[in-house]
Amino acid sequence: MRALLCLLIAFAGCCKVRAEEPFALAKTPGQLPKTILPRHYEIWISPDLEAATFHGRETIEIEATEPVREIVLNSLGLEISNAELGGKSLAPVLDAKKQTLSFALAEELPAGKHTLKLEFSGKLNEQPFGLFITRYQVGTEQKKALATQMEATDARRMFPCWDEPVFRATFKLTASVPAALTAISNMPEKVGEISGGMKVVAFEKTPSMATYLVALFIGEFESLEDEVEGVKLRVFTTPGKKEQARYALEATKLILPYFNDYFGTKYPLPKLDQVAVPSTGASGMENWGAILYNDLAMLYDPATSSQATKERVFGVVAHELAHQWFGDLVTMAWWDNLWLNEGFASWMGTKATDKFNPEWQVWLRAAGDKEGAMSLDARSTTHPVQQAVKTEAQINDAFDVITYEKGQSFIRMLESYLGETPFRDGIRSYMKRHAYSSTTTADLWTALEEVSGKPVRSLAASWTEQPGFPVVKLTEVSSRESSAVEISQERFTLNQPDAKPLLWPVPVTLGPAAAPLSANVILVQEARMPPVTIEPGLALKANVGDVGYYRVWYDEALFKRLRKAAPMMATADRLNLLNDAWAMALADRSSVSRYLDLLETMAEDNSYVIVEQAIDTLSFVGRLQRGQGGEASFQAWARAHLQPHLTRLTWEAKPGEKQLDAMLRSQLVRVLGQLGDTAAMKEAKSRFETFLVKPESLTGDLRGAVLDLVGRQADVQTWEKLHALGIAEPSAEQKRTYYRALSAATVPELATRTLALSLGDELVPQQATSLVRQVGSIGEQPALALDFAKANLDALLAKLGALDANEFVPHLFRPFSDEQRAQELETFARAKLPPDAAPQVAKAADEVRFKASLKKRLLPDIDAWLRERSAR
Repeated sequence: MRALLCLLIAFAGCCKVRAEEPFALAKTPGQLPKTILPRHYEIWISPDLEAATFHGRETIEIEATEPVREIVLNSLGLEISNAELGGKSLAPVLDAKKQTLSFALAEELPAGKHTLKLEFSGKLNEQPFGLFITRYQVGTEQKKALATQMEATDARRMFPCWDEPVFRATFKLTASVPAALTAISNMPEKVGEISGGMKVVAFEKTPSMATYLVALFIGEFESLEDEVEGVKLRVFTTPGKKEQARYALEATKLILPYFNDYFGTKYPLPKLDQVAVPSTGASGMENWGAILYNDLAMLYDPATSSQATKERVFGVVAHELAHQWFGDLVTMAWWDNLWLNEGFASWMGTKATDKFNPEWQVWLRAAGDKEGAMSLDARSTTHPVQQAVKTEAQINDAFDVITYEKGQSFIRMLESYLGETPFRDGIRSYMKRHAYSSTTTADLWTALEEVSGKPVRSLAASWTEQPGFPVVKLTEVSSRESSAVEISQERFTLNQPDAKPLLWPVPVTLGPAAAPLSANVILVQEARMPPVTIEPGLALKANVGDVGYYRVWYDEALFKRLRKAAPMMATADRLNLLNDAWAMALADRSSVSRYLDLLETMAEDNSYVIVEQAIDTLSFVGRLQRGQGGEASFQAWARAHLQPHLTRLTWEAKPGEKQLDAMLRSQLVRVLGQLGDTAAMKEAKSRFETFLVKPESLTGDLRGAVLDLVGRQADVQTWEKLHALGIAEPSAEQKRTYYRALSAATVPELATRTLALSLGDELVPQQATSLVRQVGSIGEQPALALDFAKANLDALLAKLGALDANEFVPHLFRPFSDEQRAQELETFARAKLPPDAAPQVAKAADEVRFKASLKKRLLPDIDAWLRERSAR
């Protein structure tokens, strides 16, 4: 690539975005006044599992930064029985709507240190917020344990506190618990006096931290122990499962030393506990020194678990361990910078997973997560990575794909632009400077800018403070004497014709398609850049390595050369070309035939990510085709495209085969069944019959795929066999597999029986309600699932936390692709759903309308392509 590229455009600030300011307490958003600062909490808690209640008391050392006449902190769902300030009684005023506890003071409280004492009580339930009950099964016996989920704003449900992340303080927790149970918290414990069947467990004082990181677990736990670099490691499970936590423990022994080195600051606590329970509000919660996991995210059985589960456990553990630095040691000042916690933990978790498991190709496969983020980020319902957050509902909404996956993708692009070593050194500087403190994104940009010498703040602001992302357009402008490419950018959108025009400083990697190491970087910052000279006839590839968070559009001449050069490209570049071609078809920027022709060019490409991209896209089109005239023709072509890959892999695992081959086999089996492959359905049924006699014959990734197809074609007898297996199964992973198979039943009467299970106690609450979603999606009966949910809405929502509750009904509409269903959702939401659900309603309605438009625009073109192809 002779003349390309002697061009590295300096950033000149063309993208007018006002960069955020560094952390300052007085300027930090929030509901509570900054005139009272909590410094230390002494908390005593006594829960009663049988009565589902708890009572407690606390002493809070506070500091008034100026004279005040009122104290305001957070409290929700608690009764305050006594309150004292400096030995004088206070009258509590609770405001349930604002979630506050106030005290009007008879006399002005002078600036300085004071002591606030409170006594309180509350109720326990199974919704995963605050201190909650989690059910588990030992044999046929149902038991209960207690766990906490404080993030984002639920510490206030267990004890009155300044429940905003900027109010860091130290905590010393003491719990009175039944003598036979184990209590776990952030710091090491000391068991005190045992009397009357009860014991007192006192925990050491924590470092300064946010309230949402306070943890308490009480239950009949068993554990494994180890140590790494002077840190005591323990993993806790409910009875009978501790060996399934050994893999998570071994992963921790790899990851923790790696993070100690990478961050340049050692993990500061004397111990690290990780606790798995069946019912949680998320896969993991990064409580400092006492991480909470769902069973599905921490337990792995080498004999029966899938490769997908193994990867999930390693990835989630890495994510939560990364939070011990990004989020715990250094904490975002307010929730508008949530991405500082979650985006960085996602990126760091993926980075660690890739380091220790290169054969998993996690960065290649992370392109799928990036595609999911870009699909949402191109819509009118998107938001900036840094978004204004004012209410508790808005805080919950911020935990989304944009925060996690766009955050991760942008960080990866920024690391690539700055260089791995300068980026790491900037992170180390940031950690040292802000340890045990609060920050904004601007503080991170300052550290990276100081180390790298590049204009990070001005560059990064456009990516984190604007919604959406660009499409970089390459147009050949050649003459007889020379060849050149014009580079331009504009906002990329889906189903958003009136989107605000925006620009970004885009670090575009540009190079020969077959020689990625020859690529150069151009910082494209204007709407149109000067032409770049290239060799005549060059197959020019942008976003080399697929590290960038942007789309690329090629004119017809450039695209034809790339399609011809595709077999010589690196896997990441082939995948990126496919993803961009499909995105251009969805956005109506190029014909769908361009994507389909490219896909056929790669028909013999056995790379996991290329076949997976085909599976995902063809599955999406297959769902659009349901009930349409071209459905049979499309299914036949899709089966013909995918079947050779299963033929190559076969149904039987080969000795020493790649782990990704095992995962791909299961995906192919599942999608071929969905596409009406009778041979796949027959084989799945045969293997299930063998499995009933010989359970070890069906393990790992293939078990879930086979059971899905068995459930799909189940009769009453088969459904009842699956149900009985699910009831008896002690493993959370395998139990979920059986109930998912029940959800796949296409016979309406059996689907109705599956739906009824969501109202019972066979499954923990979150998994029970997921049956309704699965009947609508996996079982392909969205109308039946929706009608059931409408008829039982109160009972279903009572099983869910706030975030899941707001998403529940909108999610049930997502399988639809008809305008009238979007209108139905909006009408139903106005009548039946709380205002807090509005963002999720808007996203779901937009998705339904977009798919309705694709049915009209895309399917006729696909049908025409299939007819033309068959006529060749």
